[in-house]
Amino acid sequence: MPFEVVNVPSLPQGGQFSHVVKKGKFVFISGQTAKPEAEAGNLDPRAQADRIFGYLRDAIEAAGGTLADIVKINIFLTDGSQFPAIMEYRPLYFSPPYPAATTVIVHSTVTRAQIIEIEAIAILD
Repeated sequence: MPFEVVNVPSLPQGGQFSHVVKKGKFVFISGQTAKPEAEAGNLDPRAQADRIFGYLRDAIEAAGGTLADIVKINIFLTDGSQFPAIMEYRPLYFSPPYPAATTVIVHSTVTRAQIIEIEAIAILD
């Protein structure tokens, strides 16, 4: 059974990847960055975190689920000092029990202005 690519109009388009791929009840959401904020020079981790969590919500809803269906998130930060922004915004989008999570400090994302990237895995009921 081939996988299905889910179209999410609110996500930045372009690139040689699919933002959301669905196979059976599994949904894989590619790493999301706050491209509009980054391109505008907004390096505020809170603004970027809020945008990214909003993209994750849009992506899972386009796949037929909700944020409660996300079971794992992987967070990539270019600076450990950005972690409080993630912790501040995560409860605004997710409720307990929170998804499993991994946070990694990286040298850079695709562009230095994109200071946070988050990918997710969901399982639909």
